[in-house]
Amino acid sequence: MSGKQYLPRLSVVCNRKGVLDIDTVKGCALGMAAHPSGGCYGVCYANKVATLYGFDFSKATSRTVFDKVQVERAVTNHPATWFRIGVMGEPCHDWDFTVFVCGWLSRYKTPVIVTKSWIDLSDDQVGALVSCGAVVNISTSPLDTEAEREKRLDQFCRLKRLRVRVALRIVSVNAGNTLLNEAYGDKVDEIQRSLFSYFPTIDNPLRIPKNDRRVRYGDILTERHADLGGGSTISIFNHKTHIGKCDGCPDLCGIAFYGKERAA
Repeated sequence: MSGKQYLPRLSVVCNRKGVLDIDTVKGCALGMAAHPSGGCYGVCYANKVATLYGFDFSKATSRTVFDKVQVERAVTNHPATWFRIGVMGEPCHDWDFTVFVCGWLSRYKTPVIVTKSWIDLSDDQVGALVSCGAVVNISTSPLDTEAEREKRLDQFCRLKRLRVRVALRIVSVNAGNTLLNEAYGDKVDEIQRSLFSYFPTIDNPLRIPKNDRRVRYGDILTERHADLGGGSTISIFNHKTHIGKCDGCPDLCGIAFYGKERAA
């Protein structure tokens, strides 16, 4: 893969779903190395967007250059009460800087980190996240390998035990049984229901194009939803799940499970 590498300058951006994005890292070296054909599940949305704009998503760039006044002004001027790290990059590639940014900006808004936990947080880093009231979303899916899923569940349980405000962010799918793969849907559904038995969980339906081989073969069932911004096909496991912009979302990336108060 070739393309531009992200600049190391920290930026504050509001995306089309209304998320205040303060990515400490752009790109995902470990995810792309594990799944070189399209990233996780073959349809990593961040990789797709990066490729569209000519960036090499397989290179992880820490965004450690910043203008303190400019960043703080952008954060305080945005109406949201929280910001998210892990929109277009995997923060675990630089946990030190990610934890620093969370501590720094937590005086203005609640930090939310979305990660697939390729690299574990140290105990000291965990303690810092507890102190600043950060919410950590551990992302997993029935489409993960068994080893990936077990590692992410281990980290979820570890952070919960250490009193981090954590949520299991499940990339869910509506899977089908087909003539070529008669038990596929049943197997995925069993894994998925087991994941949703944890608490707290966030349902994040898989975005997948209708021309994907798994969709064409009936392994993954999709619907079209125009409210994702220009229209998109997604695989919906639970039709009560909020789809669309952050306004009206009951989960708020896990903040809703814990309220606004920091952990003690």
